[in-house]
Amino acid sequence: DESSRLMVARPDGLYTYSPTQKVGVAPIEGTKLAICAVPSLTTTAEGEAASAYALVASTDMKSGRDAVDIYDATNKLVAFHVLLSPGHRALRAAGVRSRSGRSSAIVVSSGGSVVTLTEKDTDEKVGLLTQKNLYGAAISMAYADPIYPRNEITNLYCKHAEHLYRKGDFAAAMEQYIYTIGSLESSHVILRYLDAPKIPMLAKYLEELRNRKLATPVHNELLRTCYLKLNDNEAADKLLAQRSAPGESAVETISNLTHNPKEALATLCTLNAPQAAEALMVHGAALARAAPKETAGIVVSLCVGTYSPAALAEAAEKADGAGRLLEYALDERTRQCEPYAVHLFTAAFLENPKVLRLVLAHCNRNKCYLTPTLRRTLLELTLDEWKAAGKNGDTEAEKLRRKEAITALTDAHCREIGDYDALVIVQLAGFAEGELLLYERLQMVPMLLARYAEDGGDRARRQMLAMCRKDPQILADVLGHFVGIAGDKIDHDRLEDDGGSVNSEEEEILDDIREALTLARSQGVLPPVRIARILAGEGVGQFSSTAVDGKEEKNTVPLSVALDYVGDILDESRKEISRLRGEVEEYNELCNKMESDIDSLLSGVRESSSASKKDIDVDEMYARLRTSMEEGGSAGTVPPSQENRTLQAREAFWREMNQSEDRFETICKFFSKGIIQ
Repeated sequence: DESSRLMVARPDGLYTYSPTQKVGVAPIEGTKLAICAVPSLTTTAEGEAASAYALVASTDMKSGRDAVDIYDATNKLVAFHVLLSPGHRALRAAGVRSRSGRSSAIVVSSGGSVVTLTEKDTDEKVGLLTQKNLYGAAISMAYADPIYPRNEITNLYCKHAEHLYRKGDFAAAMEQYIYTIGSLESSHVILRYLDAPKIPMLAKYLEELRNRKLATPVHNELLRTCYLKLNDNEAADKLLAQRSAPGESAVETISNLTHNPKEALATLCTLNAPQAAEALMVHGAALARAAPKETAGIVVSLCVGTYSPAALAEAAEKADGAGRLLEYALDERTRQCEPYAVHLFTAAFLENPKVLRLVLAHCNRNKCYLTPTLRRTLLELTLDEWKAAGKNGDTEAEKLRRKEAITALTDAHCREIGDYDALVIVQLAGFAEGELLLYERLQMVPMLLARYAEDGGDRARRQMLAMCRKDPQILADVLGHFVGIAGDKIDHDRLEDDGGSVNSEEEEILDDIREALTLARSQGVLPPVRIARILAGEGVGQFSSTAVDGKEEKNTVPLSVALDYVGDILDESRKEISRLRGEVEEYNELCNKMESDIDSLLSGVRESSSASKKDIDVDEMYARLRTSMEEGGSAGTVPPSQENRTLQAREAFWREMNQSEDRFETICKFFSKGIIQ
């Protein structure tokens, strides 16, 4: 049997013989004491354990101690070496196989000890070998184990190749890289061998790719370039001839016709749908550059599913650059093929935004799936054309693009664009109608009110009033915008000349202001003083905003607009004052009665007091207080400390009178504190 081996231990080494010749010598020196074969984990074809290892016990020449070595006959290396303890001599050795199937070797020493060595798992052995950069032995050992994963062996080839490449042995590294074809990305290897000295090795790798039917057109073109660099014109011509053979792929066929776009399109239309799609993904940009509408027609037909080679070929022959293929793709036809994703072909039209918008619009109209990015692109391109049409005075195109943009913002897929992304797009394009729509959707109240105020139309004002009914807190802002609209559209000088007459548009604005005032009265959120300031053009804030140096002209409304509101407020205030006056008088009567009761109790007299009761006159008290404040009071009769307190009380009284919305209530409060007498 040629696979049989005979091992002979001599003082100068371990000799291995085949049935016909000497195979090799292992440098295991020293006097040999024992030798045995160690059965491996692998088995022969007959099912017997193969002997891949030999255990040799010898005397180490340097230390004089006995040593045990295990020699790997397959990989021709010493797999294990150990020195026995001092004073222990190796007597006998034997190779055994445990019940678990592991290979073991036993060494009996003179000291009465038994040394047992057990074979490691393949993973452990491979790991130890790779740590020592013995990748060849690791690969051989992995191959010898039938259950070792194939992908792990490929990884070992890759590591071996990387190790050799780092050492600078590029040719040997390429030999290992070839074993990784099919699992390692070819671009990883190609990029490492693009230097001029490495071109022969790169050509070898690319040839192997072709032999395994894994080469792409790019690989073939690169291989042809390598042949030309190596001055092997014959091989380059042969490769070109093979690429032009009848069995070439659709991509290669179209690639050879890109110099003649019409012929390329005609050929493309004869291909079936998968081949046409593949060719367009590779050469779509070149075809779209030469014949954009025709290429767009083929793309749309593939995306819609109406692609038919026979009909398209006929249309391509009749096409004269007028986009007949696109017209064909939009016909109402039964589905001829499975629809393709639109994003596969969009890169072909990046240089022609108008055609790209056309393709996306037709695909969207035919309910093809568009990714969110493509929907944003469609909206942006549509608004670009809308803006350009407005500048060029093309009214029809402007109306059409406006309608398409509104549809994109309101259809069932509008949320896929993203409201905030869409808002940025329409703002950049200056599309006010789209901004208003998105403000409403996003509930951006301040910007929405500003946009309505800028519009100033009847619909915008009605929307603002509707928002007030839902959210009373924005009533001040709405009133302020109404006053601004009225100030811009109503000519006050003309009103004075015409005796207060207004036209229909102005009357509608004033009616809306009256309705807003009615809302303010019913909701009760804004105090009347603040409303008065807003109508006077002093701003919508809680405090008045005065113009700088009086140069800023305020927007105001005619007084007649607020008469009903002011009249109702005054009536309510009058009723409230009457109520408070009655309460004060009632309180005064109670105080007088209480004072009489106290006096009668203190004097011990049960009879009713005949003293006249004091009546309070609020108007007289207020007039007397004003007079005393104006005269400054008699300082000589009031102590200094009391005078200071009186002065502070006066200041507090007038400060609250100026800031209070209900002065009568303020008077009552100070009267109850005894400040007003």
